[in-house]
Amino acid sequence: MAKIDLRRVEKRYGDYVAVETLDLSIVDGEFLVMLGPSGCGKTTTLNMIAGLDYPSAGEIFFDGQDVTAVTPHARNVAMVFQSSLLYPHLTVRRNIESSLRHTDLPASEKARRITEAVRMLELEPMLDKLPSQMSGGQRQRAATAKAIVREPSVFLLDEPLSALDAALRLSLRSELVNLQKRLGTTAVFVTHDQVEAMTMGDRIAVMSRGRLEQIGTPDEIYNQPASLFVAAFLGSPPMNLIAGEIAEGCFRAGRLSVPVEAAPGPATLGVRPQHARLADVASAETLPATVYALEHLGRESVVILEDEAGMKLRVLVEPSFHARVGDKAALAPDPSFCMLFGADGLRLPVGLARAA
Repeated sequence: MAKIDLRRVEKRYGDYVAVETLDLSIVDGEFLVMLGPSGCGKTTTLNMIAGLDYPSAGEIFFDGQDVTAVTPHARNVAMVFQSSLLYPHLTVRRNIESSLRHTDLPASEKARRITEAVRMLELEPMLDKLPSQMSGGQRQRAATAKAIVREPSVFLLDEPLSALDAALRLSLRSELVNLQKRLGTTAVFVTHDQVEAMTMGDRIAVMSRGRLEQIGTPDEIYNQPASLFVAAFLGSPPMNLIAGEIAEGCFRAGRLSVPVEAAPGPATLGVRPQHARLADVASAETLPATVYALEHLGRESVVILEDEAGMKLRVLVEPSFHARVGDKAALAPDPSFCMLFGADGLRLPVGLARAA
């Protein structure tokens, strides 16, 4: 296990800034998820932790030791990638053994590690199979065994589930978390999938355009987003974000009016679909719209509205709810759950948006 510290780390490729002044501490034994869209710097950061790339500025520490210029092998890290990266001509057994080929471990210790990794990942029936004879999920489990057999101090995973189908992703999510907790190894997991981040991480580090937007537990990130970007990126269905103006103790956007306690000026009101309701189109202080689509999800349904400006808004409703495209309706947010974001995109301090 290892505690990882990134101190003012930057990565530039010519004039392009891939990672900008990143300060990040990863607790010994935690499962940290780095979340963000393509090009946000999360994989570049992972590669710098691994030693596959070196910072343009800043320092990286493992357990207080500066490893900024240390080679990947000397850092004792193991990586699992989106593609399983197994030798196609070797069986699963031989692939796992290859990770220990250049170590000085006695044969008995190598055998113990391989047996333990195979048992943990339930690979016994597949040991004599070639990668071409296995499913995508089985290959990824074999790649994971190949990584953990080295007993690394840091386990790095770069979107290892993104190439798998939905059912396999669901299964391997829980397998990876269970494995990490049993091993107690510090893990850094890169993904663009918010569901993976919310269900797997002890903490989530949200990145955008090379910058760390926010870090916190899944509950903190979801319920207390620090910025418009985090608010919009986390949540399925996504948060409704309504641009408007604060004046005379109210947030106003067209006919919509929500009581707030904040300085006047332009602002954005955020409300999640479960904290809004459908109201009669004639209701005062609501946002008039028309039904754009209705998504049935089994235990609940999502009504997608379109307001007069063409903005899409979402409301969670009972699965028995029915509406037709083009029906008139209005969105009524619950003031108790509304969030306010200032003109700079940052969330206004807690307590500024409240019920009357």
